[in-house]
Amino acid sequence: MSLKIHAPLAGRKAERPNIAQRIGAIFGLAGLVLAWAVVLLPCAIWLLFNLVFSRPQPTPVRQQA
Repeated sequence: MSLKIHAPLAGRKAERPNIAQRIGAIFGLAGLVLAWAVVLLPCAIWLLFNLVFSRPQPTPVRQQA
């Protein structure tokens, strides 16, 4: 049993994305990062605000009948 590795043919070049595809990929990735920042940043600020400024509330005492 032997491992056969196929090398690309000498006459064919490897396909590379053109400039429009690269720019589209960069804008797509930037859009995803921006969308996550818009969603996660307010949540993180709200959580931090609640952790810093919230005081423990006293638990209500149960009244026995």
